[in-house]
Amino acid sequence: MKKIINRPMLQTLKHSLITTGILIAIAPHTWAVCSYTVTNNWGGGFTGEIKVTNDTAQTTNNWSVSWQEANASVTNAWNATLSGSNPYTANALGWNATLAPGASAIFGFQANGIAGAPKVNGNLCGTATSSTATTSSIKSSTPVISSSSSIKSSAASNSSKNSSSAASSTATENSWLFEESAVGFCSNSGVIDTKHSGYTGTGFIDTENAIGASIIWSITAATAKTYTAQIRFGNGGAAARRATVVVNDSQIKTLDFPTNSNWTQWQTVNVDIPLKAGTNSIKLVSETADGLANIDSIRVTGNGITPAACPTAPTDPTTADCNSITNQPILRVAADGSGQYKTVQAALNTLSNSNTTPTQIRIKPGVYREKLTITKPFVTFCGEQGKTTSTILTYNDGASTLKADGTAIGTSGSASITLKANDVSMENITIENSFGIGSQAVALLAQGQRLQFRNCRLLGNQDTLYTHSGTQYYRNCHIQGTVDFIFGAATAVFDNNTIHSVGGGTALTAPSTEQTVPYGLVFLGGKVTATSSVSKGSVALGRNWRPYGAAAYIRTELGQHIAAVGWVKMSENTLDTARFSEYLTTGAGANPSARAPQSKQLTATQAATYTISNIFGSWVPSYSK
Repeated sequence: MKKIINRPMLQTLKHSLITTGILIAIAPHTWAVCSYTVTNNWGGGFTGEIKVTNDTAQTTNNWSVSWQEANASVTNAWNATLSGSNPYTANALGWNATLAPGASAIFGFQANGIAGAPKVNGNLCGTATSSTATTSSIKSSTPVISSSSSIKSSAASNSSKNSSSAASSTATENSWLFEESAVGFCSNSGVIDTKHSGYTGTGFIDTENAIGASIIWSITAATAKTYTAQIRFGNGGAAARRATVVVNDSQIKTLDFPTNSNWTQWQTVNVDIPLKAGTNSIKLVSETADGLANIDSIRVTGNGITPAACPTAPTDPTTADCNSITNQPILRVAADGSGQYKTVQAALNTLSNSNTTPTQIRIKPGVYREKLTITKPFVTFCGEQGKTTSTILTYNDGASTLKADGTAIGTSGSASITLKANDVSMENITIENSFGIGSQAVALLAQGQRLQFRNCRLLGNQDTLYTHSGTQYYRNCHIQGTVDFIFGAATAVFDNNTIHSVGGGTALTAPSTEQTVPYGLVFLGGKVTATSSVSKGSVALGRNWRPYGAAAYIRTELGQHIAAVGWVKMSENTLDTARFSEYLTTGAGANPSARAPQSKQLTATQAATYTISNIFGSWVPSYSK
């Protein structure tokens, strides 16, 4: 693009002279510092923006700007009301009229014709004035993606016998414009539409009317730093539309897109985005039931910004999994005798409890009836890709099952798999407790640091998954049960899982989080579902097994079986100390106004802290990438 920056010398003038390319800022006192930017060029037209800055120690309560184009006609403007016909006048809107000292307002416009080099004058308005001599020049920079710029370096001047001053352009950072159907635009929850005029490029993005409607862009940054993104939008609806900006899977900020009751009067909003060096994903996610505002483009300013190829979505969610790892020792287990070992236990027996070598135990499809206690670290249990449902580790102990001495084995003793080691991964495997109903019966007891599970099924009834302690990450898993079937004191993240009730039960979860632990059970996205036998409104999201139990559901879809109150207490515990929260849950079970008063509906700022990096600190689960 070509960027023109002019910073005028401000002084008392005798009259307001408008000539070709002159920009005049109007206010009741000397205050204007103005810049004119050509933001996009295409055959037969261009878009531009004008930034007006209050350069005094006083607040100004209104502003307007007039300018004249030499070889173009302005068709519409945004973030200001447009009037006149060459000269054009842009008047402040209500929400951007007041400028504190040093504050700026930016409005944009679209024009047919050729962009020229303007002269920019700041002036005292309402006072006798005379013209000032002003020089401006245009310096080349990288063009926006959707067009090639035809502006050449040039200069213009205007002089007066009474006074003269000079303002020259300053070097500026490059920017890149990302429009629909161009490189760097990846996906949207809606359509590319053209029914409202004033858009640039081939159209604008009209998302579906729903919470969670989104647009994704892919951007390469040469340097890791914070860049400015400007989003051009239209909102002619009845109310502002709110969205969350997500960069590389981290929620950055919530933006409001104000309405001006006119779908053809486009506006812009700016947001600072932290980008890493290399490829970045930028996602805009609706927080309102009406979806996003109409999005015309996003322009990111900063040297070294270019579009990036969009990631290829796998046709199977298990595509890049443990089976692709070849630089580790591999122990092969097959129940049919075709592997090195017929049981998982036999493979485990070859490893030391002090193992430090990442090792894979690859398990062929089959039913493995084994009660396992895993104490070997740095092990990945890897089922075949796409064979999760046919690779089953199962046992059938319940808490009431008796030991040899005649005493019950208890809840912990009932676990089909007891995992007591750090740095263990499981993928493409079903873990089951087939005891049935009538007693607690744990499928997996997980106790350790940096445990991760992907594309797994955890099947049971009461107390299916015991997140005993440590740090745990579950992604794209199916976890089912009846009562309290996810419980424990671990810090555990459930990323895009299905939490499925197979029978009536008091609650889905029963966290026992320690008071000093900030996060407990955290559900990011995913769905909460139930079989048809589970009554509507009969199951709570959670109850606190210990006084300070913590659970949060972030953007999770809740089925109709979820109770309106949402959260209940367990035994003598009270909800007053529990830490139960939700953010933008959806579906028939989402009922914020009816929730237990001790629970929280998080603000966007609070919800933005529920990220992998905040929850786990230095540990980044490889399954989260």
